[in-house]
Amino acid sequence: MQSSTRGDERREFQRLHLASPIQGMFGSVPVAIQEVGILGARVHHNEPLASDRGDLRFTSGGESVAMRCEVVRSVNGASGLRFIAALEDSGERLRSLLAQLVTQEFARRYDDSATKMKVRRLVDGDKTVRGTDAQFISYRFEDAGWKRRHVFLPEQPSVGFTVARGEDVEEMRRLCEVYEASDEEGRRLIRLFAELSVSSVLQIPPST
Repeated sequence: MQSSTRGDERREFQRLHLASPIQGMFGSVPVAIQEVGILGARVHHNEPLASDRGDLRFTSGGESVAMRCEVVRSVNGASGLRFIAALEDSGERLRSLLAQLVTQEFARRYDDSATKMKVRRLVDGDKTVRGTDAQFISYRFEDAGWKRRHVFLPEQPSVGFTVARGEDVEEMRRLCEVYEASDEEGRRLIRLFAELSVSSVLQIPPST
């Protein structure tokens, strides 16, 4: 069992900065989504938000997403939103959208064709980021090698990543290879990618 007090492991979920903001609505106010993750988003708006709670709705990549939110901070037309609940099946749609966006970001960041091919294979057949059991596996990159072990809590290690048990072993091997070939920002994106698996098992955000 892994302790929840280890200083080099974190349970917060990453957010992806969007090179091209996604247009959406928070209640009746138009917003541009600048960052998005499993737990929340950062949006820009030209009008004041009418309420501290409301539904964020947007469409991207053919996926329509609706999230019940609360405003956690608002400064100079930019607001941080925390997702309270996913409306209908928007939790799965959000995970699918984030997987697409992370893959696109890798393609943008890396010119090396071998790395790009590994990333493409990771999402072929939708094998990745779909956990089926509420137990977790941590992959830690230590001493120029990988250590794989079952863990009780789904912290993301500072060097490596954690996914739900049941992920395809070959896909995880490829993810390790991509991690080794990535810079620090690329590795953060991989942790975000892995968190999609963890969030599915934990039912984060909850559905309503």
